[in-house]
Amino acid sequence: MESSYFARFKQVTPKRVSDFILEQLEEAIILKEVLPDEQLPPERELATLFKASRLAVREAIAELEQKGLIERRLGAKGGTFVLPLTANTHERTIKQIAENWNETKEMLEYRSIIEPEAARLAAARITPDHLAWIRELVEKSSGEDCSRETFRSLDVRFHLEIARASGNSYIENAVRKVRTKINPGLDLMPYNRQIQLASYEMHRILLEALERRDGDRAGKTMSLHVGKTLDALSQFVE
Repeated sequence: MESSYFARFKQVTPKRVSDFILEQLEEAIILKEVLPDEQLPPERELATLFKASRLAVREAIAELEQKGLIERRLGAKGGTFVLPLTANTHERTIKQIAENWNETKEMLEYRSIIEPEAARLAAARITPDHLAWIRELVEKSSGEDCSRETFRSLDVRFHLEIARASGNSYIENAVRKVRTKINPGLDLMPYNRQIQLASYEMHRILLEALERRDGDRAGKTMSLHVGKTLDALSQFVE
């Protein structure tokens, strides 16, 4: 008789080297560590960075292109460039989010546990350098000329920096994983000056709590902030 415990084991799935390269490049693009219109390094350089063959890099690049995340441009100023979200990508992503809403909702609920705790720890452990960097991100996000892409990039960096400031690598990796999963949906949310300033205000209050090393306030503010995001995305998709 088959053990119910062993029945829970997952089957091994083969993974190519190009898949590992794809995951890392896709994460960097989704987390906006590489911005739209920014050029990726040449294949030869990427192969050296990943310690992989140029063929494996080429396969990963081709997959990114198929997903609509990059494009290859010819000419003297040619190369491989990161793309902003296009209308077709919007439609495809909305459909994907709707089809996998239960999984996305679980990830957002997981976020509501992880990020408040990251903020609490960060309030106790944050360094002056981290505070200065987070303060700069908040200030930049308030400008009237802050575009959607710039705002989204600043928002992601703000949350990742707080996770990093927690001083706990497991929490930092968890926040990175969550943001990689939910960012495509967040990128589709409406954006205007009112939304920008509302988010800025929450970030400002969080920054103030970190500066005062008030872990309780930092955690509660982050909990409220991510809760509003869950509600907004739920209304947008459902």
